[in-house]
Amino acid sequence: MSKLNQTNARRIISFVLLLALFAFPSIVTAQKTENSAPAIVKIDGTAPHATVFRNSSFKSPIIIENAEEAAKYFSKQSVAKLTAKVDFEKQTVLLFAWRGSGGDRLSYTVAESYPEQIRFKYQPGRTRDLRPHVYVYALRNNVTWK
Repeated sequence: MSKLNQTNARRIISFVLLLALFAFPSIVTAQKTENSAPAIVKIDGTAPHATVFRNSSFKSPIIIENAEEAAKYFSKQSVAKLTAKVDFEKQTVLLFAWRGSGGDRLSYTVAESYPEQIRFKYQPGRTRDLRPHVYVYALRNNVTWK
């Protein structure tokens, strides 16, 4: 191969590699903007029916994937508030409900990966009063949780 052909081949390879470097970040960015909803959102202002305490706990939430399922657990007004805040095409609702100490808390951490991983943590209270606890979260569909 002559020196001129080697130089042209190197230029072509360099050009192709440069194009690949610029194209790859746009592919990753397009994937992230496609699911532009936040990984997790706490939903306030919705009060479920008292029956949710039979089917849910801090360990196993009720999973709601559409407005029809939400109607089983919430009043019509609360379903309207919920559907105004949640896009069921892109999000799933987790409903944690239990009765326990007034000091009980449920928190979460988000692992900074894509898709995000959410880990819920239950902190038991120290008082002996029995109180209802309700936590409602909307999670993006591609997020994993535990």
